Amino acid sequence: MQALFRKVAAGVVACAAIVAGTAAPATAQPTGNVVVFGDSFASNPDQYRNSALNLAGISQLSSGSSERLVSSYPSQAGCLQGPDNWPRQLQARTGLSVADWSCTGHQSASLPGHVDLAVRAGDLNANTRAVTLAVGFNDHWRPLVESPGAPYNVEAVRDNYFRNMHEAVAKVRAAAPRAKILIPGMLSVTGGTGRICLINVVPNAPLGVPAPRVRQWEQRTQSYQRALAAQVGATFIDIRALSTDHSTCARDADRWVAGLIDTTTAGYNMALHPSRAGSAFVADQVAQAV
Repeated sequence: MQALFRKVAAGVVACAAIVAGTAAPATAQPTGNVVVFGDSFASNPDQYRNSALNLAGISQLSSGSSERLVSSYPSQAGCLQGPDNWPRQLQARTGLSVADWSCTGHQSASLPGHVDLAVRAGDLNANTRAVTLAVGFNDHWRPLVESPGAPYNVEAVRDNYFRNMHEAVAKVRAAAPRAKILIPGMLSVTGGTGRICLINVVPNAPLGVPAPRVRQWEQRTQSYQRALAAQVGATFIDIRALSTDHSTCARDADRWVAGLIDTTTAGYNMALHPSRAGSAFVADQVAQAV
């Protein structure tokens, strides 16, 4: 009987070993993080908090105000970031660790230094699987605000963009040589009609006005991003083309970018910036590419 028991036990152990050796392995979790660099269409914070932080930054609030604003809201390197922005939605969708280094107001000139910060923080490293570089639109209009009366110099804007972005890409590749570089475009503001709807207060009746300059800046940003991707071997995601029917002038349920005075766009954080649905769309597109 003991001999029989030993044989049965040995058989059970052998079967267990066979099963253990042939069983399907557990589903592996995604490895390597994603690092996001972008402007306010990526960071997309609460506009009131962000405005207050800007005031604190120019010493119109108490010295501790900016610290309280940053500590009570998601942020990175002093830049506020919406809890439902597309980088955070990307993390929720993919299960990947997403280091969000997006920042309101960023232009191409901001990126090289911000890449350095991410490297020093350890977020951008040899194990990073993907990096997004989502800036460009601010290069067109911010210089006009910062230097009132200065003419718009398209050649200078273009040359500066490519020079800055090539520098940023070189820094990314030095720190994360195996990372895929993605260049997500910008959600459409003026849509297919070239109009911008600044006032959205009557349900499904957006008030649009022609905005040829804004449309031109959108087109140039799109063109520069596509060209940059080809130059550096990155992947361009043409968000603008994919969101043409979801601009500021779309019907309420279809609108992915809010107007300036807007009571009919659901779930937006900043005027003239993405709604939660718009950020979700960008997150979905980037998720397919990472």
